[in-house]
Amino acid sequence: MCQVMFIIKVVSPVLVKTCRQYLATDSFANVLVLGDLYEPFFGLSDIHAAFEGDRVVGVCSIYHAYTTPSIVWGTNDPDAKQLLIKNALAKIDSDFITLCEPSEVSLLKQYSDVLQHRSEQQMVANRPTNVETATEASRVHRNESKLLNDFYVEHHAEAWVPVQFRAGPYYCVKTGGKIVSAAGVHIVTPQIAQLGNIITDEAYRGRGYATACTSALAADLARRCRIISLFVRKDNAPAIHMYEKLGFARRRDIAFMFMRKKEREV
Repeated sequence: MCQVMFIIKVVSPVLVKTCRQYLATDSFANVLVLGDLYEPFFGLSDIHAAFEGDRVVGVCSIYHAYTTPSIVWGTNDPDAKQLLIKNALAKIDSDFITLCEPSEVSLLKQYSDVLQHRSEQQMVANRPTNVETATEASRVHRNESKLLNDFYVEHHAEAWVPVQFRAGPYYCVKTGGKIVSAAGVHIVTPQIAQLGNIITDEAYRGRGYATACTSALAADLARRCRIISLFVRKDNAPAIHMYEKLGFARRRDIAFMFMRKKEREV
């Protein structure tokens, strides 16, 4: 007998654990929504699960730390995917960000207009390669959080918000007491970590600083997590080359989109 699919807001610890277990069956594909089920992001996210009977068949998160909300989901069920997306869009006013499979773009276009679209790829490393560099990166300590924030604000880091410093380690290279290169994490879970905010000041590029920061970060995370993941623009050849040196390999293509909800009921 066909069971009716329905959605529940994820609040209780039991349901949080159930959703984590569901998403962890494919932590590569579900890395972003999985991360929103862990602190410090759980309290900043509006998370819903799709159920069929007593079984979770999909999870969707609206992350509210950015100026524009970010919507991500994890499911292989087409009906659950559509239901979760419609539910999420009903809860936002207009614009949103999403990262999804290229095959899912057409589904989103049913309900939203694309304002910006770029192609990225997910790269992963099970065992990062230790690369020796002329410069040694140091871990950013809590009393240096303002210094780190100033660096990212100055360089217009689009994926940075200060709360991310609580998610996991950040490494940097400093010159004259000022950060000139940094690398950190978006998400750290028991299953997978997602690197992000890897930036070097333009005046200091070509010196191996980003490699030093990312290598130190990956080595640190490898002691805590089984898998390390990152997203990179497909046209950023220098960054891809650096990540490959560090043991990362292409896993899948990703579509990054800035979208606007259509003026109709969803």
